[in-house]
Amino acid sequence: MSNLDGRTAARPAVQAAPRRVLPLGPGELLVEAAWGGFIVVPAFNMDVAIGVTRDGVHEAWTTRLVQELLRPGDTYLNAGANFGYFVCLGGRLVGPQGRVIGVEPNPHILPFLLKSLYWNGSIDNTDIIARALAEVPGEALEFYFDPQYLGGGAPRNISSPVAEAAGEHIGLDQALWSPDTVPKLMDAAGRWVKGMGLMVPFTTQTTTIDTVMAHLALPKLDLLHLDIEGSEALALLGAINTIRASPRLRLITEWSAGHYARAGPASRAAFDAVWGMLAGLDYRVRMVQPLVASDGGIHVSPPLSHETMTQMAPHGDYVWLKAKEDPFG
Repeated sequence: MSNLDGRTAARPAVQAAPRRVLPLGPGELLVEAAWGGFIVVPAFNMDVAIGVTRDGVHEAWTTRLVQELLRPGDTYLNAGANFGYFVCLGGRLVGPQGRVIGVEPNPHILPFLLKSLYWNGSIDNTDIIARALAEVPGEALEFYFDPQYLGGGAPRNISSPVAEAAGEHIGLDQALWSPDTVPKLMDAAGRWVKGMGLMVPFTTQTTTIDTVMAHLALPKLDLLHLDIEGSEALALLGAINTIRASPRLRLITEWSAGHYARAGPASRAAFDAVWGMLAGLDYRVRMVQPLVASDGGIHVSPPLSHETMTQMAPHGDYVWLKAKEDPFG
């Protein structure tokens, strides 16, 4: 069985430019990222927005990995695009000859994503798909999310810590923290129950990666980046044609063994099928450790086994690379 002891791949550090954070309108900030781009950030968000606004970077290790894997002219698909951090980073990295596809189903966050593209200057090379990725296109899917924790939204049939704590379903205005809403987050003794959600529902349609690629007339992908709260395997089953047509494809997926443990039989079977497909194409998977070395290097685990991924893997980002193109050895 593979373990999770990381090792470092050193890279030259990127020098951050002085940053600007400006109020743009009610509830939104214009933030200059450490890598020079601009993102329109919802000021009410507490998870993804904090790092971007305070430090100019979200998940510095994954940011660094995307910077290492993307090249000018590449095609990059980022699902779970949120308000556009990685979509805007990708737009800067692939340049005018490249393409970026951002997939985000949440209608409450899409306005921030669209504004981010304009402020970042990457509107021309970026397409936005307002759908949820799945194995089958054209199905209705109900989601729910807490606006304070945008990174934790999920389909109603996917279990998550925030979802399990969810109470009543309310509109966005009633889900923002305020004197009227925070009492709902307290227990009988008046103590804040951390992780309790003020959940907002919405309904979207599913699509597949293969459908998106065909609609945009794109022959291949170079980097596929999925952060979709446990639905990654189902999305990959809808990308079989794209994966086989993309000889240089690298993948980044959010994952944890908990996703597998809480999933139903269909979702577990989907992961097993994806594992077999990627292994057959000579892919191996490593965990991206949540730290960056002083020299800018990123730490990854040794290649992980199916047993590790389904029984031990902690929540985090994982990179899938073909053995012959694996820069980590």
